[in-house]
Amino acid sequence: IYGFAAAVLGGLTSPFGAVMGGFLVGIFENLVGTYIPGVGNELKLPIALALIIVVLVVKPAGLFGRAIVKRV
Repeated sequence: IYGFAAAVLGGLTSPFGAVMGGFLVGIFENLVGTYIPGVGNELKLPIALALIIVVLVVKPAGLFGRAIVKRV
């Protein structure tokens, strides 16, 4: 799940984006777990799933992915 979240966050078409997405997912989870009370180890997986949903809604190609445009 964490690897998929990283790939979606960075962009499925960009290997560099997937690596950066992994770093961002790890940093985001640890910051949320540290600074938001009530979020412990048992809520880290739902945080990753929520991050996947937010990224797919806001920017479906990922942060470093490219939108593919096909001319007809």
